[in-house]
Formats: sequence, C-alpha cells, structure tokens
Amino acid sequence: MNWQIQTVFAGVLAAIGLYIMFNPVTIAGLVAGVIPWLLLGAGVIYLLGVVLRKRRRPLTMILPGLVGVFLVYAGLSLKLGDPRAVGPVGLPFLFALVLVGGGIAKLLSVPAVRQSRYFLLFLGSGIISVVMGLLVLFNWAAVSAGFLGVILGLELIADAIFLGAFAFRDRDKEEHKEALGG
Repeated sequence: MNWQIQTVFAGVLAAIGLYIMFNPVTIAGLVAGVIPWLLLGAGVIYLLGVVLRKRRRPLTMILPGLVGVFLVYAGLSLKLGDPRAVGPVGLPFLFALVLVGGGIAKLLSVPAVRQSRYFLLFLGSGIISVVMGLLVLFNWAAVSAGFLGVILGLELIADAIFLGAFAFRDRDKEEHKEALGG
C-alpha cells in the first residue's frame, strides 16, 4: 500500500482517538451507538493496512493484523451483545484484554523493525497499550465510563502512531535498505 494512504489511515485513527479523549464523559452514551462502529472501523483500517502492504513479511503482517482482529472483535462484541458486557464478562475487563493483547502483538513485531529510525515509536506504542490494558485490568471493577473513554482515545492514538511509523518506514524504504544490508 502507498505510504500516503497508510498515513491517512493513521490520521483517521488519531482523529477518532482525539475526539474520544476530549469527550470521555459522553462515552457512556456512545458505547451502545458509536463506539462499536469506531472500533470496527479502526480494526478494518488496521487490517487494510496490513493486507495492502507491498512487502509481506509474516511477522510484520500477522502481528499487526492481530491488533486489527482484536479491534474488530471488540466492536462486534459491543454491537451484537449487551453494550455493558459480553456474556459474563464486563466491558472494562474485555477492553483490558483487548488492550493487553493488542499491546503484546505490537511488542512482538518490534524486533522485526529494530533497525528502523522509528523503532522508538513502535516500541512506545506497544508499551502504552500494555500499560493501559493492565491499568484497566487490575482496576476493572472501579473503572468509570469517562476513564474508559480516555483510555480508548489514548489507545487509538497509540495505534495511529504505530501505523504512521509503518507508513514512514515504507516512505523511507527502510525495509528495502535492510534487505540489501544497508
């Protein structure tokens, strides 16, 4: 995929994240309506970014694709189930699992981009996702809807940074240079 299109996708994710961060109190009302669609959209953007990449290395496709699958799963769970719970599992607990899983997937893709000048962006995005997931997971019973909104906004911004780093990596042809030994 063209690096400019990837950058636009990252910008859309960042805009969604900023909107959610600046409106965290309204998240309770949006959970049943908009948030599932935003998660589905973010997941689809992530998956399109993975599928439409020019160079296809398994590690740089499968693991970021897993993040997209987690986002789609979260969106479908909220849309098709009770907006406050998926079966016996509450929204904060499910959201924490999605964050931790997505963060781990990001961190597992970091060794493949170790030589990249954007390495710290990849690493930081994964660490932020895991930390936020653990924060929600260990305090999930007391998590408010506004706090979930802030966390979701930060996660989408971390995802945008991750996708943007891949776009700039493609723009700079870093993967090609690494394959040539440079």
